[in-house]
Amino acid sequence: MNFEQAMVAHGLMPRRIVSDGKWYRCPTIDKPRKHNGAYLLWADGQRGFYKNFATDDGYCEWRSDKPVAIADQRAMDERIKRLRQQEAAARARSINRMREHWQTLPILTEWHAYIERKGLSLRGCQGVRLDGDDLVIPMYRVGALVSLQNISMDGEKRYRKGCSTRGASFVMSRPGSTVTCFVEGFATGLAVFQTVTNSSVVVCFDAQNLIAVAKETKVRGMAVVCADNDWETERDRGINKGVENGRKAADLIGCGLAYPEGIKGTDWADALQEWGDRGPAKVRMRILKGAKLVI
Repeated sequence: MNFEQAMVAHGLMPRRIVSDGKWYRCPTIDKPRKHNGAYLLWADGQRGFYKNFATDDGYCEWRSDKPVAIADQRAMDERIKRLRQQEAAARARSINRMREHWQTLPILTEWHAYIERKGLSLRGCQGVRLDGDDLVIPMYRVGALVSLQNISMDGEKRYRKGCSTRGASFVMSRPGSTVTCFVEGFATGLAVFQTVTNSSVVVCFDAQNLIAVAKETKVRGMAVVCADNDWETERDRGINKGVENGRKAADLIGCGLAYPEGIKGTDWADALQEWGDRGPAKVRMRILKGAKLVI
């Protein structure tokens, strides 16, 4: 596998590969309109690094099968070491600022335009706060607050700059729940939590992060990954990241998979609205049908 193939397999979308030892930003499959990816290919083309800033804590390394001069290896090792130290220090500062900001935000207690437009209620919103007109969803990893997701009234989503989201989730807990549902987005999580009334829901924020959360998840009992169905992307580009990543996550957890079919939208919140009065019953039935016992 060459350097470009390794990057593409990791979800990056480089428009060109420049081999000059400098960093270049590029789009990613999960954020094709932004430049959340970066790569560096050493001048001899024998060693490179790449990263998805939305999902990776560190840099992924690629090496060719051809020998590399010892001097070049040492120079690159030292450069990457310094970069990782700088990045770790910058991330720590960002996390501290984020946590201080979080403490100043008021708790969501009533109506919000984004939730209303999705046809949902505030059930499942415990722990959500407001930043002006934005919803703010806390993102936890191993019990620690690691980042925040802001959602505007119009549905624009932003993550806290400098804070890693890899492996982070937001859990909608329900005492006595009998099934655990893993979803991508917050609105999808609310839709599932409010219709599958015996469920607890784990919001993973995007398709790629479903896999990261799955790798760190230990769950027992009935569970299901409630994936998005990116059917339009599959039609246009042959890639259905929602279903494909959902299936990978389900395999890692050892649970079932369910995704909505025959709708104009992509996720279970869309399905709930499109199916009208029968929506809650159909969503509940299809998700529970996909659930599987994890031992």
